[in-house]
Amino acid sequence: MPAQTTLVLGANTVISQAQCSVGFSTSKQYAFGQQLGLLWLPLDSNRKAACSPAYLHEPKDWAKLDNADSPSAWQLDLDKLFNEQGVSYLQLIAYVYQEPSLNLPAVELDNVSLSINHNAIQYDFKSMERHVKAAIVLEIYQRNGQYKCRALGETSTQGLDSLAQRVQIGLDTRPPHTHALIQEAQSQQQNHRPNDAQRPPRQVEPGETWTGTAFAIDPYHLLTCYHVVESAAIIAIRQQGQTDLEAQVVLSDIGSDSAIIRVHEPLPSYLPLAQQCDDILGETITTLGFPLSGVSSQLQVTQGCISALTGFGDDIRYIQFTAPIQPGSSGSPLLLPSGEVIGMVTSSLSHEHAQNMNYAVKFQLLSALLSSAGMSLTDLANRHGLSENQSLPLTTPQLSKQSRGALWLVGCQG
Repeated sequence: MPAQTTLVLGANTVISQAQCSVGFSTSKQYAFGQQLGLLWLPLDSNRKAACSPAYLHEPKDWAKLDNADSPSAWQLDLDKLFNEQGVSYLQLIAYVYQEPSLNLPAVELDNVSLSINHNAIQYDFKSMERHVKAAIVLEIYQRNGQYKCRALGETSTQGLDSLAQRVQIGLDTRPPHTHALIQEAQSQQQNHRPNDAQRPPRQVEPGETWTGTAFAIDPYHLLTCYHVVESAAIIAIRQQGQTDLEAQVVLSDIGSDSAIIRVHEPLPSYLPLAQQCDDILGETITTLGFPLSGVSSQLQVTQGCISALTGFGDDIRYIQFTAPIQPGSSGSPLLLPSGEVIGMVTSSLSHEHAQNMNYAVKFQLLSALLSSAGMSLTDLANRHGLSENQSLPLTTPQLSKQSRGALWLVGCQG
């Protein structure tokens, strides 16, 4: 029987196999997958995020779980990660799920027990501090053709936010029931059509393509119009200088013509929804989007004002605005001078005597859709990354520069 190696903080040892298992457990008070999360974060040689992490709720082909319902061990394929994806370091991070209701009693991370390759290597991390919300407990790296692991114990009382900023990636701290809600909503969306289906489904030919606009509202989710993604077999998003990303519909609502789509790689920037609004009639607004993408794939900016607080026929779901839009603008955000999204472009009245009579879904309906998908609006508001002094209005060039990283061209294929 091979000798067992017990690691202490800072010690390292060789991992004998590229295909290895990492078992994990913690105290009986809390459990992984219930109050505590666990993720593998791949880093490049500069210790920046190299690709998206593997979570308990979202394993990868290089990091699989033994049991999705009650996980206790990872199965890692280190060659696939290090040799094929250019990863230099792989860190294992334990953390507390972030949720406002988890406050009495406060959940803390106090210990993590690891067992590599069926007890060939063991490490028991124990926190020396109180109120720890996240800890980097293990690091795997490659040296002289061998894989090695190092026992770590870097802790944080602030959760994953400070770590995410350091490695330049958005990390998902939501509890598991949130993801269950999203999956349930997605399943219901696939099995049931809304009763408010006043217009027939989009009739598309196989291979037909069309485009629209989407804007990111957190590191993995974007908002766009229902009619943009309706009947699409393939959805992808594109941004100049970025790799094309495939997207899937999480939840959509034909009644408000809005949809949430998700990608599996972190997005560089995202926008906040307005939390409240006073009298916005006549307020200056700016739109950013990708109209007429067949003519130009460049992001375009237009400006106008809110001209009515209801839509066509006094429809309370929409607001009317005057900024010029064209086909492809659907899904564009309507931005206040503060940088907040007050609405999402959905339609325009086509009539020879009606100019710039354009309509946007109100932010309240977009917020309701996010809530239906189990997404915390408070958390989104805290993570949007805008200037702390939101009372200072931005000029249009400032608004464009600050927001453009969150705008994506949506391409769909029937």
